Amino acid sequence: MNGKQELIDKLTGIRSSRKSYYSELSSMVEEMQKQNMQLEVINQLTQIHVNKSWEEVSTYIASRLSQVLRFDGFVLTLLDGSDLYFYISVPEHQEWACRLVKRRMSDVSFMTLADFEKLLLQEIPDHYGTSVSLINQTGRAIGFLTLLTSSHVSYTPKELQFYKGVGEHVRVSIENILLFKDVSEKVKIEAQLIQSAKLAALGEMAAGIAHELNSPLTAILGNVQLLKRTIKEGRPGKMLADIYQCGLRSKKIIQNLLAFSRQEEYQFEPIHPCDVVEDALSLVGYQLSVSGITVRKHTDITLPLIEGSRHQIEQVLVNLLLNARDAVQGKANAEVVIGTRLVRLEERGYLSIYVRDNGVGIEQQHLTRIFNPFFTTKEKTKGTGLGLSVSLGIAESHGGKLVVDSKTGEYSEFSLLLPIPDHEGGDEE
Repeated sequence: MNGKQELIDKLTGIRSSRKSYYSELSSMVEEMQKQNMQLEVINQLTQIHVNKSWEEVSTYIASRLSQVLRFDGFVLTLLDGSDLYFYISVPEHQEWACRLVKRRMSDVSFMTLADFEKLLLQEIPDHYGTSVSLINQTGRAIGFLTLLTSSHVSYTPKELQFYKGVGEHVRVSIENILLFKDVSEKVKIEAQLIQSAKLAALGEMAAGIAHELNSPLTAILGNVQLLKRTIKEGRPGKMLADIYQCGLRSKKIIQNLLAFSRQEEYQFEPIHPCDVVEDALSLVGYQLSVSGITVRKHTDITLPLIEGSRHQIEQVLVNLLLNARDAVQGKANAEVVIGTRLVRLEERGYLSIYVRDNGVGIEQQHLTRIFNPFFTTKEKTKGTGLGLSVSLGIAESHGGKLVVDSKTGEYSEFSLLLPIPDHEGGDEE
């Protein structure tokens, strides 16, 4: 009751002079506006989206706090096992930019605010830091918020109280983001396991079909060979020869399909790049040709042998060829080029097996994400987003790389780089 009366007295100015009344009223209005702004900032901080990156979270918090508090920089620090991640945000050209600094410690699970402030002083000297801890429900710190100033700033008790309240709201948002990332990762793993199971089942089906086709195909080839002994001349002889050649081609395709569907541990062996290119084209070359795509082959038989898994490298090339097919769909004069060459990259010689198409290309913002699992720009019915991710894993398991060069609307070129002995030469790429 006394508080209400005091507020009425201040608003009416009963116990004040005119000058002091207006001064007190202005101060009160300013304080109320400040409190409203603080409430608005807290409301905004509760709306941090769970799929934002930590850099985005840091700049978002900094931009909102700068509306009500004075500081020159902001640090969102997250603890993860023995690692500390400092997301340092500073204003640049009327926006906030963030950089990441990572530090490894012996154990940060029980780091106190005092320990953190000492560490921060070492990491960011010549600055004053005002920090609050982000304590989870178990009593452990999961991170810290820090306001950086170039000179000492004395925040009022109300500002510090507000800052601590911000820490509580941000802590909840960060825990939600961590939970979302954990659940998302599990969902991705489950989806990958399901996809792997589908591919395994598909491989078994392909193997079964191939075995079934082998029996009648063997009979066809055997009977044609018997007929060729008696019918060698004229049109019937040519027809039998064509039948025999088609049968041999079918047999090779079935053998490649069987090899491609094998699930045992792949063995590394000396292989020639031209041979694996031929094997990949035997599997998908027909699909490309019936789609109206011109396939050009630029291989060099003088290139050295490489050590690798024939079927894994073939899998990469099949993925790249099918992606190239999709990229040129509906384009006039569609063309796919597959070739081999020697290149030199980072003072190391590589054998490059490349696939180039004159299709739609890849947008610049997607180039850094195309090798991420489940990322795809295709329609849902046309891609899983696993092909390039798996291909990159195969390249790296061979000690190589999978690189891309693309220009939107003009071309894309993927190069599988496989290491060759250092004494082999290579052109600059």
